[in-house]
Amino acid sequence: MKLKKFTAPTTREALQKLRAELGEDAIILSTKQTAAGTEVLAASSHDLDAVTEKPAQQAAPASWTRADRAQMAQGTERQSTERAPTAAEKVAQQVAAQRDVLINRTFAPAPAPAPVLAPQTTPIAAAREFVNDDMLSEVAKRRSMAASESMAQENTAVLEEIRQMRQLLKDQMAMMTWRDTLEKNPQRGELWNLLTQSGFSPLFARTVAEKLPSGLTDTQVQDWVTNVLKKNLNVIPGDKDVVETGGTFALVGPTGVGKTTTTAKLAARCVVKYGADSLGLITTDSYRIGAQDQLRIYGKILGVQVYTAQTHADLLQLRNSMQRKRLILIDTVGMGQRDSRVAEQTKILTDSHVKRILLLNATSQPETLDDVVRHYKSTGLSGAIVSKLDEAIKIGGVLDVVMRHKLALHYIATGQRVPEDLFPANPQVLVHRALRSRSGQAFQTSSEELKWKMAQVSTTGI
Repeated sequence: MKLKKFTAPTTREALQKLRAELGEDAIILSTKQTAAGTEVLAASSHDLDAVTEKPAQQAAPASWTRADRAQMAQGTERQSTERAPTAAEKVAQQVAAQRDVLINRTFAPAPAPAPVLAPQTTPIAAAREFVNDDMLSEVAKRRSMAASESMAQENTAVLEEIRQMRQLLKDQMAMMTWRDTLEKNPQRGELWNLLTQSGFSPLFARTVAEKLPSGLTDTQVQDWVTNVLKKNLNVIPGDKDVVETGGTFALVGPTGVGKTTTTAKLAARCVVKYGADSLGLITTDSYRIGAQDQLRIYGKILGVQVYTAQTHADLLQLRNSMQRKRLILIDTVGMGQRDSRVAEQTKILTDSHVKRILLLNATSQPETLDDVVRHYKSTGLSGAIVSKLDEAIKIGGVLDVVMRHKLALHYIATGQRVPEDLFPANPQVLVHRALRSRSGQAFQTSSEELKWKMAQVSTTGI
């Protein structure tokens, strides 16, 4: 019997080589894993058939008699019946049995793969591996992906817990430090309460209160905090305001903050001081019904023509035609700070070399004002104007936002009258107005609530 050995990196490739050389009827005798891959030992079915055939009987010598020949035949038949099978016959029987089992197992449903493969693989296991090779690969891949995802989720959860624990410890340390500060100087707690009740953010109030010197009288504390707020307010001096310096300015901001009215107030100031020929008026507000007519009415009163710019090209053309004007004011369409058109409007004005002044409504929530500034400040602002100051109960919030974002404050608007209700920003007036404002009874904090609120202020909170 002729045996052949086939070696390949995988069982599938070794079986493919076996079939190509010995045919589909080849019989696998054994398989094993070696350093070179899978080694398969096989034989051709024809060789096995030759092994299983009975050996031919030896011919009797010619000198034997008939009786000798008969006796020899009987002995040979009895010996053939009684003798044990030879080694070749045993191999043939085992191979035949394995071939039948192998065929049945190959076409039967494949069982689940064993968790650990033995170094020595039987022919049946080789056929099972051949059938389930792709299935095993896919299952292993899915298990690996599931294990990776599970590990990533666990790592994320652990990191989040560590972050929360760090923040908690940080907050607790800050509260302990803040309590110690209040015990050493109770005036700091009173100042913190004064600032928060005036509309300033808890973080701003705490930052200021922590720097309060010790041993001051109540009057000295009032003077100290007033000076601190005045120094932190960046106010444009009267001799360097928009009308005096001239240039091209666009008033921007959300809807309803008073851009058109403020534009008319600035225009009136310019016309009164330098004449109608020194002013150019442009509007880009084509969304609101009557918005252009409103500015045109103001322009007609002032003797100034109002032009409309619908596109970027229109704005460039009008700006070039007004180069000799001392002051060019552009009234823009109102947009919410999260409107996608804000970025487009900002780009058009920036490309046209137009300076932007942001209007801030003093009656808005401080959180809203902070969000407005962050969205409109993307490419820089030339300053801000606080409007509707006469309608606000507390102005600490808008001053807080102006100081936090380091905005230059040009004017404050206190009403609808043109041009009377527009004033240059005065830090003394603004700080005095902010500190004397108080919340209504329903919005005031009790002493117990105040202690709890102060304890909750974090060094990173607002």
